[in-house]
Amino acid sequence: MFTERYKSHHDVKNFISKSIKQKLVLPMTYWKKFKQPSIDPDGGIYIHVPFCDKICSFCNMNRKKLDNDLENYTKFLIKEINKYKGKKYLENKHFSVIFFGGGTPTILKNHQLEAILKNLRDVFPMNDNFEFTFETTLHNLSWDKLEIIKKYGVNRLSIGVQTFSDRGRKLLNRTSDSHFVLNKLKEIRKRFNGQICIDIIYNYFNQTNEEILNEVEHIKEFRPDSVSFYSLMIHRGSEISKKFSDFELEQVFSIERDKELHDLFLSSMKKIGYKLLEHTKLALDTDRYLYIKNTHKLKDLIPIGLGAGGRIQEIELFHLNKYISFYVKDNELLIKAKKLSGIFQYETVYFKDIFNLTNISKEKVIESLKPLLEKNYITISNNFFKFTDDGIFWGNNITAFLVEELLIKNSSSQN
Repeated sequence: MFTERYKSHHDVKNFISKSIKQKLVLPMTYWKKFKQPSIDPDGGIYIHVPFCDKICSFCNMNRKKLDNDLENYTKFLIKEINKYKGKKYLENKHFSVIFFGGGTPTILKNHQLEAILKNLRDVFPMNDNFEFTFETTLHNLSWDKLEIIKKYGVNRLSIGVQTFSDRGRKLLNRTSDSHFVLNKLKEIRKRFNGQICIDIIYNYFNQTNEEILNEVEHIKEFRPDSVSFYSLMIHRGSEISKKFSDFELEQVFSIERDKELHDLFLSSMKKIGYKLLEHTKLALDTDRYLYIKNTHKLKDLIPIGLGAGGRIQEIELFHLNKYISFYVKDNELLIKAKKLSGIFQYETVYFKDIFNLTNISKEKVIESLKPLLEKNYITISNNFFKFTDDGIFWGNNITAFLVEELLIKNSSSQN
């Protein structure tokens, strides 16, 4: 049914963007929103720090290697945060989410973190049960920095482990060996009472089944609150792609081997008590992950920093650099498509949620699901359908397929 796999929800977003066009708008369209009370009191703030002290060989995120002390960037972030100070839109807001992403936010110095976080908490009102995530690597999370971010309410760490394998860590240009990684994680657990979440990359070059099972054994020993797992994505011209021949690259892109490793990791993680939170994330019951849940619902997300993207109501924006930001408006069809793709990211999808966005009859929905049922990608119950393990592997492809079948093809108005 599918010949090329969509490996992340970003692939789905790109598919939707190509199918339904956005309309460019002026910055004033965005800022006019802040002169009126907000419609929804919930929302989030995303801060981007696009710098690392060491670039992973596979990475294609919006980041660059550190070449200064980030004092200017610290002042820039504070200035951007203070643009929102006193805005009427925030008067009835009680944000549930803050997410510091990168890059590596913990590359900032102690006094820089303190200044940014103090301004952030002064400007944006949070609810009583907010989630505050900080992305970090292990080698630059000092105990002093940990105490600073805890002081300002950080209660969730997202740590880019990528792999516990020494061979894999060398290949992916990660710092330190597996012994250091596991010991540092255990020490963080002692010093930090919040949620600890890690990323794992699978299907790097010549990865064996034994290496996958060893990843699971280390996870079992440490018990992070959640584990994001992604198949290695290699972009032509990247550092890692230059080290291998076209034949070797083709082996990594083998869908058959990709699925073998995916299924082994997924089944092994389920055996030690992890459940699917979304197609590429397994979790214990302790990880709420409000950031991604809010994102799937198209909740407000105020973006701050170079490379940060977000939205206020129907207006999306992306800060390309200090001088250029793009502002676009989603039409009603695009908003429905994005929300629909959000509900398909979860293992169980309720028909009532589909009906609310599409107004399509249950019979029509069931008809559209038949090809997936025949491939054993889903099972169907009276009120919902559920992804099988095979369906989870193809989850992002299925999401794009269903958005097209249930919404785009049935719409007569596309802008």
